[in-house]
Amino acid sequence: MGLRRFFEFIRPYIGLCMLSGIALLIFAALGIPLPWFLQIIIDRGLDNRGLMILLLLGIIMTYCLREIFFYVSHFLFYYTGNRTLFGVRIKLFKHLQNLSLRFYQEYRTGKLISNILTDVASLNGMISAVLSNVVIHLFTIICIVIALFIMNPNFFVLPLIVIILQALNFTYFRVRMRAEEKELREMMSEVSANLAETINGIKVVKSFGKEHYESLGFAHRLRPTFDKSMNLNMLSAKSWICSEVINISGIVLLLWFGSLDVTSGEMTIGQLVAYYTYFTMLTGPVSSLSSMANVISAGMVSVERIGKLLDAVPEIKQAKNPRTLENPSGRLEFDEVEFGYESTKRVLRKFTLDVESGKKVALVGPSGSGKSTIASLLMRFFDVSAGAIRIDGIDIRDLSTESLRNTVGIVLQESFLFSGTIEDNIRYSCAEATHEQVVEAAKMANAHDFIMEQTGGYQAIVGENGAMLSGGQKQRIAIARAILKNPAVLILDEATSALDTVAEAAVQEALDTLMQNRTTVIIAHRLSTVRNADLIVVLKDGKIAQQGSHSQLLQQGGIYRDLYTLQLRDAKGARSDLFAMGEPEH
Repeated sequence: MGLRRFFEFIRPYIGLCMLSGIALLIFAALGIPLPWFLQIIIDRGLDNRGLMILLLLGIIMTYCLREIFFYVSHFLFYYTGNRTLFGVRIKLFKHLQNLSLRFYQEYRTGKLISNILTDVASLNGMISAVLSNVVIHLFTIICIVIALFIMNPNFFVLPLIVIILQALNFTYFRVRMRAEEKELREMMSEVSANLAETINGIKVVKSFGKEHYESLGFAHRLRPTFDKSMNLNMLSAKSWICSEVINISGIVLLLWFGSLDVTSGEMTIGQLVAYYTYFTMLTGPVSSLSSMANVISAGMVSVERIGKLLDAVPEIKQAKNPRTLENPSGRLEFDEVEFGYESTKRVLRKFTLDVESGKKVALVGPSGSGKSTIASLLMRFFDVSAGAIRIDGIDIRDLSTESLRNTVGIVLQESFLFSGTIEDNIRYSCAEATHEQVVEAAKMANAHDFIMEQTGGYQAIVGENGAMLSGGQKQRIAIARAILKNPAVLILDEATSALDTVAEAAVQEALDTLMQNRTTVIIAHRLSTVRNADLIVVLKDGKIAQQGSHSQLLQQGGIYRDLYTLQLRDAKGARSDLFAMGEPEH
């Protein structure tokens, strides 16, 4: 699985790999004759100045050519490796964009960051090792083994034994390191996820004075990674020691038996020096291959983890021949819609509702009744389990994702802002919008005045998730973003519930502007915000319990009147408390 994935990653660059491999092989091949030159210099060149000069010039020319091919081959290898990583990261990010919200609810953010950054970086180490070191070392080993066999067949068993022992050493430690690396990577993913969670919740941490507690917890979670890293490092050290013992043993045996042959006249000193040089040239690549066990193990673990993430199937799939909406009117149809976040538990049951174009429909009801789920289904964050949702008579599953999202806009309870400028955040819904259009949208959202009070105006930096702005200001920027998008269908998901009275009034005025001449689905807990809706739908346990206008539902009695009466009594109680404290009652 891992190797198949690895070759999938580098497949687009096979041509470059082959070209760089050829250059690298030429580089390696140019180094093979050097010990032979050394033998000739010792045995014949010492007494022949002309031959000596010729051989030395040959060595210089050979090294010059080697360096040229070294540069070319490594440029191509590094380009191939970095281009592969670039492609993998882009592919991974695009894949993540296509996954449904359910995936993000189950997969922690810190782990995703670890996959995209840490795992791909480890893959880089393996690509460099495999594409350059492995290729050149294997080629060098093969050439030197052939040269050693030709020079002295009697000694050939010695390098053969060294190679076999080094291969066993590499295999043994690679298996152990791979298991350790896999555990370490999972630990680091958990640490990364917890770190991201703690940073995102820093306000809660500080408000409860838990800084010391979180620091101790972080150290406690980090400690096992330290132990696991030490185990990996020491396994690598043991592998290197075993490799050196094998090499030194081979060299000692070679010098012993070689000296005996020189003494008996079966070998010349030049032949022994050349054989020894070739043998040390053999042990170097073999040791390097053995020492790469850690890098290759880490890379294969990364390949498996990235492959597992890429194997996650997008829950929301676009139709083979998707349709687009041209000049949508915004008519909505919910036809016996059923849905459950878990297969055994339904959140919506036989939900059926028709909304005429340009009408405002409000969804109200107790928490957990399915209001926000309807918004998620309409945006197609999830697909219905049964039934259908249609816009202008077309099932949203038959629409292209782009067409659907251009038709339906949403303003959330806590709108997210990116850490750029105010103008960038407003223009996010329409990249081609001009500055004048951005300003006009901000004015319609009652945001222009406070924007101009910021240092830099529309170019003011909002900070991470709008940290430099108040809740009401963030919400009005989100509304300006929705106005600029100009959707035919608008969803307001508790758009004012988190705001104070003053901020709510300003935002509600902006929302009234936004809702003009477009189909609007309003999700609200505070019933005072939905009294002017054309239709109010009351949900309970995923079903429609009541529907009608505000006055009709009050006359009917039931859930809506009970909720409205309760909220009205709470609001009167709050005003009475203010009046008792000396505050004028409004």
